[in-house]
Amino acid sequence: MGRLSSHVFGREKLPERCILYGGAYVPRRKKVVRRLFDKWTRIRGNWVKYTYAKINEAEYLLVFNVYGGAIVLEVLHLLKEGGVRQVFFVGSMYAKRLPIGAIVIPSKIVEKAGPTVVDNPQVSVVEPDPTSLRSLKATLKEEGIPYVQAKIVSVPCALHEIEHVKQLIEKDENIVGVEMEASTFYYFSRKLGLKSYALLYVSDNKKYGLISKAKSVWEARREAIRKITEAALEVLRIRTRT
Repeated sequence: MGRLSSHVFGREKLPERCILYGGAYVPRRKKVVRRLFDKWTRIRGNWVKYTYAKINEAEYLLVFNVYGGAIVLEVLHLLKEGGVRQVFFVGSMYAKRLPIGAIVIPSKIVEKAGPTVVDNPQVSVVEPDPTSLRSLKATLKEEGIPYVQAKIVSVPCALHEIEHVKQLIEKDENIVGVEMEASTFYYFSRKLGLKSYALLYVSDNKKYGLISKAKSVWEARREAIRKITEAALEVLRIRTRT
């Protein structure tokens, strides 16, 4: 057990809980997360970046640089092999109208990313497990964190501006935005028997692009990452509830 996961993550047996951070690895984002933990090992990894973190003596794996559905799929298989049982995905998304930093619970995910359809051509929409959805909503309410529950679209990480997908996103008023990993994450985590949760934050919209250097944009993104990580700690029961 754990031969491949040991090669990637340096251990044959992984912690039971894991948080995945979607998108490219940015050290400034890592620092926001670091402040929430008591202990933190040195960041390692060439393909994906990872660390082992502790809070209240509970340890788990944090994985950064999880970019696109294909990497999500590979990482999930490694986590399953290594003994992870619960996994939380922190992702970013483009939103048509929501402000930067808004937190989104994806409740319906239109599958246009690829990996899920390759596995099952009949799947067009992926949804989280109802118990996971209830846990997310209850935790955000308990923590006083505003959120939007919404329908989104997952698209490929390399092929952009696919015309029929672009038209779908623009014309469907129920679709709030687009990202690259959520459909693959929920579909395959369920297939592998992992308890899974996902929250997204708005990183870009029509007003502010991904490369925006506006101070308010960076602050809103960092604050959203902090809030989602705190929610993840509660959902995964790493913090002791009183």
